[in-house]
Amino acid sequence: MNKFYHDVHLHIDLYKDIEQTIDYIENHKSYTIAVTNLPVLYERIKKNYPNLKYIRFALGLHPELIHKYYKHKSNFMSNLKEARYIGEIGLDFKKVDDKEKKLQISIFKEIIDNCHNIGGKILSVHSRKAENEVIDLVGQNFNGKVILHWFNGNLTQLKKAVQYGCYFSINTQMMKSKNGKKLILNMPKNKILIESDGPFTKETEDIYSLNFYRDVFNTLCGVKGETTEVMNKILKSNFKNLLE
Repeated sequence: MNKFYHDVHLHIDLYKDIEQTIDYIENHKSYTIAVTNLPVLYERIKKNYPNLKYIRFALGLHPELIHKYYKHKSNFMSNLKEARYIGEIGLDFKKVDDKEKKLQISIFKEIIDNCHNIGGKILSVHSRKAENEVIDLVGQNFNGKVILHWFNGNLTQLKKAVQYGCYFSINTQMMKSKNGKKLILNMPKNKILIESDGPFTKETEDIYSLNFYRDVFNTLCGVKGETTEVMNKILKSNFKNLLE
């Protein structure tokens, strides 16, 4: 069996040795969406590493940075038309006041509306402590694809996100929590993908490798009751459908 590798949420620009990480991914033929946290970082890495075969860079404006870097929104919007991959974007209500919540919602709504109007975008979306708001703002008729990265909501929110056509990217940390395991069990097989969220997960914090992928893959086989061959086909099909 030819193993199909992918990683739909990686902060490649946060590794000390970016070139080593890029070479590793390209050599292992792992289809990767490399998210960024600010548009200036997207511009920089895209310029420095053009024409990669397996890595695609995503235009991002991380919700936890919006209060400090909200003026970068105009730069984000100026890059939006040409960027197919968008992330990391979203909402994070873990440690915010009402003013910051409103600012995050305003900018996220504007991003979603513009992506919807342009069409064909693939979004990697952060939703910590803001699952309802994220799902409602994405809506059920979004003109593109949405991946809920490291989703940690409840089963009711999961069901609604599934109805709205969202994908879910699963990492090693999700497999270690009770809620994460419950969510993975209830996620449809045709909507699951794998992510590292490196370097923010224990397995990828120092040096990037695909060991995390094998851990998540094997867990998915067990939880979903599938052989390695069938699960490999499912994930490959899901990734292909994401890009269509």
